[in-house]
Amino acid sequence: MRFVVACALVVSGCAAEGTSEQPSRIPLPQVYPPVREATPSALIANEQFAAATASEPSAELGRARQGQAAINLATAVQERFFNGGPTDILRVVKDLDDRLLGLDTDPSLHECLTVAAVPFSYSLPSGQSFSVKLQCLQEFAPGAMGSGWVAFGFDQAATDVDAGPVVASGGNDFYLVQGQDNGMGSAYHVSGGTGNVEGWMAVADRLAPTNSQVLLHLLTDEAASTLELALAGSGVGFCSGHLKADADHLFVSGKTNAPPPPGSPMTGQYCDAARAGCFAVTALGTDLGESSPSCSGVASSSFGIHTNLDASTDGGANVVAADIHRYFATKPTGIPAF
Repeated sequence: MRFVVACALVVSGCAAEGTSEQPSRIPLPQVYPPVREATPSALIANEQFAAATASEPSAELGRARQGQAAINLATAVQERFFNGGPTDILRVVKDLDDRLLGLDTDPSLHECLTVAAVPFSYSLPSGQSFSVKLQCLQEFAPGAMGSGWVAFGFDQAATDVDAGPVVASGGNDFYLVQGQDNGMGSAYHVSGGTGNVEGWMAVADRLAPTNSQVLLHLLTDEAASTLELALAGSGVGFCSGHLKADADHLFVSGKTNAPPPPGSPMTGQYCDAARAGCFAVTALGTDLGESSPSCSGVASSSFGIHTNLDASTDGGANVVAADIHRYFATKPTGIPAF
């Protein structure tokens, strides 16, 4: 999926050669399609996003659970992040895409589409940052999760009303953010040259700290057809996790969270010891072993995300679950209104 800012950016078609007809609407690149394309269908237990030809992951989920004293790493990933609910990754990105599909992106009506993007940067754990470039911002009415906003921009202005479409050799990068003052939010970069998506998501609510709270770092690789996630939080099955999947296999490392052992005086989040495993996506209940050659293409040596996220109490932990709501709770400033 490549986003080249040329005639393809104009929904109504390009002007006929030698005419001065201008574009009427600028389609915005979507996040869900490349993320869904990189996600193995057999890993998706939420039927809303599973391909019609996929195996029945819900049944596989049940088989994986039978006879197990504790849920395995692959099943925990599927249940928490691909099975519906607030932490379902595909639902999060699809809901955001759907919000943008309702916007009338006619540049003659929205001057922000024609101006240079404003740089904005998010500060993230372990000194990481994520930079975006935003042209337009739309606020929406307060709801159950507080007031919120969505903002987006192209690396180069998507169009100039006077000069027509901008042609950007190699594609034009696209940036998209959303946020709510209660803590739910995310930020994405869609590469115009490769179609790859990098993003950060916070599923959190400062008013409900006992609910699931998780910070995720996402990366797709279109050429390799892989999806990678680093994550940390509480109430999501993992204190710390890092996974990578291709069409056939899933590699998972991390620390699952569970009730403290009997007799333990611990009252906070209990995290199991770090472990890793390799799984065929059609047989999530069978751990092939961390060193299995089946996962050579998705094992930790192949990770494109180089900083793990960790919300445990161990040394080196870099995420405080109770603070996840802070990462995307501040509205970007200096962005023209849509």
